[in-house]
Amino acid sequence: MNRNKKILIPLLILTFILSSFITAFARVKKGTPPTAPSSISASGVTTSEVTLTWTGSQGATGYKVFMATPNDSNYTQIATTSATSYKVSNLKPATVYWFYVRAYNSYGTSGDSAHIKVTTQNVVVNNQKQVIGFATYYYSGDKSSYNSMVNNTSLLNTVITHTYITDGLGNISGLVPTDQINYANSNGIIPIAMVSNNFSGEIAKQLLENAQNRQALINNILNALKLNGYKGVNIDLEGVYYYDRSYLTTFMKELYTALKPQGYIVGISVPAKTYDSLTNSWTGAYDYAELSKYVDQFILMTYDEHYPGGTPGAIASIGWVQKVIDYTITVVPREKIFLGLAAYGYDWSSNGTKAYGINGIYSLASSNNATILWDDVSKSPYFNYTDVNGVSHSVWFENDKSISYKLDLVNSYNLSGVAIWRLGLENADYMNMIKTKFNR
Repeated sequence: MNRNKKILIPLLILTFILSSFITAFARVKKGTPPTAPSSISASGVTTSEVTLTWTGSQGATGYKVFMATPNDSNYTQIATTSATSYKVSNLKPATVYWFYVRAYNSYGTSGDSAHIKVTTQNVVVNNQKQVIGFATYYYSGDKSSYNSMVNNTSLLNTVITHTYITDGLGNISGLVPTDQINYANSNGIIPIAMVSNNFSGEIAKQLLENAQNRQALINNILNALKLNGYKGVNIDLEGVYYYDRSYLTTFMKELYTALKPQGYIVGISVPAKTYDSLTNSWTGAYDYAELSKYVDQFILMTYDEHYPGGTPGAIASIGWVQKVIDYTITVVPREKIFLGLAAYGYDWSSNGTKAYGINGIYSLASSNNATILWDDVSKSPYFNYTDVNGVSHSVWFENDKSISYKLDLVNSYNLSGVAIWRLGLENADYMNMIKTKFNR
């Protein structure tokens, strides 16, 4: 081999090596930004903190955390971290926040992760018992519940507006109480939307037994919450057939799985019962133990022990209420349980049954010269009278004295609080008793 060839071969090899290095270097320089983080979720939500967690992106150097309030816009970057979780502090209580995360490396920044909504908890002072008020809006301009909200702002933690009716396909309709929602959001009260079924077992059957219909309702609920400024939902499906028990639980699980990661509160109102019967026509569908796994608020409808169409008697006798609690605490965490309180009474006669608010009951007694009596067994007020047509009436109702015994149960059993049906039917003495018993 001549000298030139001997020199040429090493040069070719060197050239090849340099070329490979340059190509590899070029490939490195042409690297790509990481993909967006996935599976972002919120946990440890308090009045002032929330911990965000997400699945990391391959090739990411770190992550940028963004936050917005009160709606899903106007984001600002609040942190940079190399971890796949971040605790956000110094938040305001009972406030809606939005978050997302981006991954980054030396080649750029990813797009957004999913945007999630988080509502911080309301302030609870010294293990303060919570007060929920159901609110109605029966017609445009109806101010009954709104005026009660204004008069009892300092007492109320949450209002549940009796707004939406679902059909069997998951469509919802209702007159949205904008004034109630806006007032709540502006005054530290959490507004929650109720979804009910007009006590129809057939509607519940069509809805719950069909996965597509269940998903349609979940989607419609989510859209309604976002559109109207609600912070959660209360499900009040009544008259559900006992054989749809597992379907009701499945629906609540699906609903909770969809709403909770976005920061919404999920609650359910359930018929009161003192034991679990799988075939009871009124309560058999409600699996307390399973349902409580998928809710934040478990509201016992401990009223209408005696109801329109039935025989006269206490709206909620203290013995019955205590038995309901005794059963419930064996299967539901106490911190989720809210005791339902009635703020009304019924007037039974052979002509039917009429309902009245507390002041209406007192007016009824006065106008008929009736003496209000006290039944010490049920701890309930009542009276009887005969009307101008000679028809006999029996009236039972709840007032500040009768609920005082129930509030004592809430305290002694260390339940989360009470849920009043409904705002606008109560009087000042009734609310003052709650303030007294709960040290508010």
